[in-house]
Amino acid sequence: MSAQIEHFIYGTPERLEHFVADLPARIEVTQVPDGLVLREVLGDEDDVDVAMVRIKASAQKHGVAMARHGQCLNDALSDNTDRGRDIKAQTFASRTGIKAGHGFAFALPDGRFGHAIHIGSDRRGYLLLEITALVTDRPVSPDDLREAPRRYRQPILVWHTPFAVLPLSGAKPLAQLPSECCSAAAWGGPTRRRSCALKTCLVSREQTHAQVGTALILAMADAGERLTGLHGYCVWTARVGRSGLLKLMEDYATHPFLKTGDCPMPWEPVDMGEIIASLAGAPDMIAVRDKVT
Repeated sequence: MSAQIEHFIYGTPERLEHFVADLPARIEVTQVPDGLVLREVLGDEDDVDVAMVRIKASAQKHGVAMARHGQCLNDALSDNTDRGRDIKAQTFASRTGIKAGHGFAFALPDGRFGHAIHIGSDRRGYLLLEITALVTDRPVSPDDLREAPRRYRQPILVWHTPFAVLPLSGAKPLAQLPSECCSAAAWGGPTRRRSCALKTCLVSREQTHAQVGTALILAMADAGERLTGLHGYCVWTARVGRSGLLKLMEDYATHPFLKTGDCPMPWEPVDMGEIIASLAGAPDMIAVRDKVT
């Protein structure tokens, strides 16, 4: 089964033009507000990780920024839902009425509720959330949410899709603004030979091509393996002003991985569905990516 991946690229018109001229002919390029959407269909013989690294390296070469990097479209395109997504979306606060700094609840598939704090959002479709570990039978009070343990070691960038939320009573914010946090965008990755070796050692032969990527990083995390071939990372800074307006900045400098000390969590904006699934008991792919990269 072939894999379909998508990237959102933004930058100055001149840089985008040079970037597109350097792309392989088989990549579909669509203009959208603020940038470009790239879609690529990979054959069974192609390595998804290698394809992602190739685009990331080209973006770095031409000085353009990436968002929604490597989003898998196999499920989304089957019902044509992703093509209708508006990348230049309204802010989360304007859609839901939940101001930056305030908490909210959201429903899980089993009838329980997860909880998060809205830190900020922008009109390119990014949402910065502080995800808590609190899962309850009914939405909690803001005071309970304030004291709840956090699920991750920093706020998470989420792609703003229309998921349902329940505002919590209380006028006092739960997060202080202005605020900022950083994420690490790793450069490099395993060679094709190393990827094949890892898949042979850690992934079941019965799994399909579409399942291999997820299964591989889950197996690596369980085995205590870290992704090889990473030669450094650049830093994305998510800065939120007092009004809740989110601004993302990349330093474009390559920092070496150190043997001691933690670098920021991986830069990979996620879909809210992934967070909901993990709170409901599915493997937490956000935490897993943090372990292996």
